[in-house]
Amino acid sequence: MEVRTDEEAGPGPLGEANLGTRFLVYPQAPHVPGYATPELVWIMTDPSGIQPGPADDRIYVSDPALDKDPYEFPYLPPFAGAAFPPAEPGPDGHFDHLDPSSRQFVSAHAYAAVRRVIDIWESYLGRRIGWHFADTYERLEIIPWLNWENAQSGYGFLELGVEHAPDGNDYPFALNFDTIAHEVGHSIQFSLFGVPEGDVGNSDFGPFHEASADLVSLLSFLHFDTGVDRLLRRCQGNLLSLNELNRIVELTGERQLRLASNARKLSEVTHEIHDRSRPFTGAVFDAAVETFHRILVENDLADERLLAIDLRDFDESVLDRITEFTSAAFKARPFLFKSALVEARDQVGIVLARTWDRVDPSSLTFASAALTMVEAADEEDAELATCLEDCFAWREIL
Repeated sequence: MEVRTDEEAGPGPLGEANLGTRFLVYPQAPHVPGYATPELVWIMTDPSGIQPGPADDRIYVSDPALDKDPYEFPYLPPFAGAAFPPAEPGPDGHFDHLDPSSRQFVSAHAYAAVRRVIDIWESYLGRRIGWHFADTYERLEIIPWLNWENAQSGYGFLELGVEHAPDGNDYPFALNFDTIAHEVGHSIQFSLFGVPEGDVGNSDFGPFHEASADLVSLLSFLHFDTGVDRLLRRCQGNLLSLNELNRIVELTGERQLRLASNARKLSEVTHEIHDRSRPFTGAVFDAAVETFHRILVENDLADERLLAIDLRDFDESVLDRITEFTSAAFKARPFLFKSALVEARDQVGIVLARTWDRVDPSSLTFASAALTMVEAADEEDAELATCLEDCFAWREIL
């Protein structure tokens, strides 16, 4: 029997043209130990729909050749100045041929990371996400490189600066998937539930936005095959150990902006928007870990005593006990551990996406968002709903 290759199959049902477009994307920033090699990923858009830039019908990259100030009202897209040459596809229409040390690779990486996050969350939602700025701009403009130690998503744009690291080097956030996923998470939320009317300065709207954007980053990372492999090998199945999953936006020197694995309660945080977001992020992270543990035990992959461990009564002894029940079990059946983590990832991702669809920005509080998430979870998995309710209650959100 003769089997045709994708290249021989052409554009028909077996053809590669129907699979999307290939890019190379770092699951974590390349300065993070173990992530110096990008992963080959497929973007759902076909090569015929992507032009040099890269650019398509919803996104385009423009790389300024001169120093540009960050966008600030009333100065908004499009950027009309001189730009570096765009990233070009290879003869086959794909972008995985680009040299990771090239300027064009940075542009392609930023585009692919944005597209990958959109593909993931449209999959969870079950429909296309329309931009919240569509009445003004047809497409999102990505500025992949600014001499600015920050990143921002705004009305019609995503701008990515650089980390001025202690070692004297500049590391572009355009190569930091965590950063990009977080910023796209903000755009997705604005597109789904909009903005509240009136002053939101002291409301939970902003902190909820930040928590959800951090969870977008965290869950999107788990869609990288090599990332999940390395994560589980590194922590031996114990997701509460300090690792690339719970360290949000990893910087050089193994630093991070925030930890998803935290013990903060609402009574223990300030009104600063990122600090106040931590309890909600921590509650959902705890629920994801407990769901992972439950799936392991249900499938006879780990000792049932794992479920008796209270993640909220946390100290080094608890960390050691979890490792006791996961380490040897993971080494015996690593691929089934990976399947369990993917299942937990998707349960939580679907529930979070449904929550965004149902919240009212004008009356949003952490309590109302948490109740909405519990109700959405009950439609997916009653045990996940109970787990979320317990986690939110311990964090003083419910």
